[in-house]
Amino acid sequence: MMNFFEFKGIKIAGMATAVPDRHQKMSDYDYLFAEGEVEKFCAATGIYEKYNAYGVGTTTSDLCVVAANKLFEKLNINKDTIDGLIMITQTPDYFVPPTSCIVQHRLGLDNCGLVYDSNIGCTAFPFGLQMACANIMAGCKRILLLVGDANPNRGETSNKDGLLFGDAGVAIIVEKTDEDISPINIAIETIGSGYKSLITPYGMERHPLPVVAQTRGFEFAAYYNNATYMSGTDVFTFSIKDAPRTTKTFLANLGNDISDFDLVSIHQANKMIIDNVAKRIKAPQEKVINSIERFGNTRGASTAVNICDYAENNNIYEGDKKILALAFGIGLNVTVASFTIDMSVCLPIIKTSEVYDDGIDSETYFK
Repeated sequence: MMNFFEFKGIKIAGMATAVPDRHQKMSDYDYLFAEGEVEKFCAATGIYEKYNAYGVGTTTSDLCVVAANKLFEKLNINKDTIDGLIMITQTPDYFVPPTSCIVQHRLGLDNCGLVYDSNIGCTAFPFGLQMACANIMAGCKRILLLVGDANPNRGETSNKDGLLFGDAGVAIIVEKTDEDISPINIAIETIGSGYKSLITPYGMERHPLPVVAQTRGFEFAAYYNNATYMSGTDVFTFSIKDAPRTTKTFLANLGNDISDFDLVSIHQANKMIIDNVAKRIKAPQEKVINSIERFGNTRGASTAVNICDYAENNNIYEGDKKILALAFGIGLNVTVASFTIDMSVCLPIIKTSEVYDDGIDSETYFK
């Protein structure tokens, strides 16, 4: 099932990305693998560098708070005008409460009552844009959308799937406007029957850790707590088949062609998938923007990271760009968005080592 949405009188008024202040080259992992394995990984995935929170300690909320504060400062945005906060992450600070509530407090958004989380995954930026626009249509005037993932506790890995992911947090201001701008258009398709292809099966209520430990041992349960299983064949097929199909249907519904867009931002899964998807939707290579080489797969933030990275790499901080953002991932879900953005509101990528002290330690609760 696919849904189409059109939002008039709404614009993206600002975008900023923050990454942990720990830059890594993939060659740093050579010692963990057989000779030549990392080199092959880089050639296949297109990932040569990334930013990693391990050893820095920055969480997703830390990155998003830094990005949001820089956005408020640079664009001279009054925090009291933010009346909605949406946080999309699969790496929250706590099981409960929602991370968005803590972020509201840290940012001092005293007039912001609409506050909630989502864990939609790799489609987070275009899907979150739909959420923000829908809330504005329902009465809000200015939404702060935060998207990101970071793993400060994930150490060095001998699993090549673990090498894919870089850490990032993005802050986006979405607001009502009287300007004469093109509408924001979004399509969402969910193929729930494929949910087992990309799943974190152990650790919650369906398969709690104590039960897993009883059947497979404590060490197994501890190691695979919050570990994500991926069927590579199923996910690859979904990515190169369903994502292009949804995009073509979206463009046909709009009466647009790929040539109508200045830039195409595709989820940074890996180079092979990006190239396959771009070819199938007939996107010219010069229009396809990439950040995977420098940042890795930044998960739900990647289609937004692409835009900030493009602006910084090309020093383009003026003029409008019409962008097609295409993301696909866990669920299984595909989301496509069409929007125009003034490049002057895209900030250079921020590097930070900020870590929030919540005053909690292992002795604080349950004495």
